[in-house]
Amino acid sequence: MLNQSNRNTFKTLLAVSNIGLVITFLTLVVSVLIAYPYAYAFSLEAQIAAHISTIIIAAFLKVSYVTRCLAQYNLGLEVR
Repeated sequence: MLNQSNRNTFKTLLAVSNIGLVITFLTLVVSVLIAYPYAYAFSLEAQIAAHISTIIIAAFLKVSYVTRCLAQYNLGLEVR
């Protein structure tokens, strides 16, 4: 059984992870839009940055998802 301080820690982790998921998802969508369908509207440097950031942002998205799963597991919630 988790004590109250650990439970609060995992609740905080869950909230931060959920916010991280939203932020990284939105930035991933923006970077993909810049890199592919709207590439003609951006400079070559911006397109290169968008391609590179797509990979980096995807990694942060995965980390946010794993920390969310960790928090849900430790809080006894269904992990999806």
